[in-house]
Amino acid sequence: MISQTKLKIANATKHLVVSQPFDHISVTSIMEAAQLRRQTFYDYFHDKYDVLDWIYTVEINEAVKYCNTYRYWPQTLLKMMTYFEENREFYQKVIEIDEQNAPEKVITNHIRQMVGNIFIDLSKKEQLPINTDYCSFLQELLSRTLLSELKRFLRPDSHLNLHDEVANLRDYLDDGINGLLLRTRRIDSYRHSQSL
Repeated sequence: MISQTKLKIANATKHLVVSQPFDHISVTSIMEAAQLRRQTFYDYFHDKYDVLDWIYTVEINEAVKYCNTYRYWPQTLLKMMTYFEENREFYQKVIEIDEQNAPEKVITNHIRQMVGNIFIDLSKKEQLPINTDYCSFLQELLSRTLLSELKRFLRPDSHLNLHDEVANLRDYLDDGINGLLLRTRRIDSYRHSQSL
């Protein structure tokens, strides 16, 4: 169970991130907004970046719960993008933070892990002989692509709507997965015909 104090700190941080530049936000201003003692902050977080990381990790895991497999990847994609749409103002600000502890690293790692889990599950379910190096390459490439597209989707001047964005991403990923399935099955068929 998540501590109510931790939630108050997280909610105060979200409110402040939307309403002012991140470099103006301090632990003191967060705790004033949360109506808590400043020292209490350090019982739960190291710094303001840690709060942003926690918000993303807890909320995205709740949003995509039970969806992190090949079978449910379209639902995972929809839930993930819906989460960003519902928190658009917050993530527009968060994604702009360009500092050493920027939350983009946490988001990138999460997307990379999610893509990796889906491909591992795909290779098991479809019994694909995917080379580990190639699987790592796909994981890196797709996670960078998804992050780049997420940033484009979140931009304040973006006119992309959630429905079209999810449909386009789903088609893009479907094309890649179907191409991989087709290619590996064709290789298996060729190897089988050569052994006859």
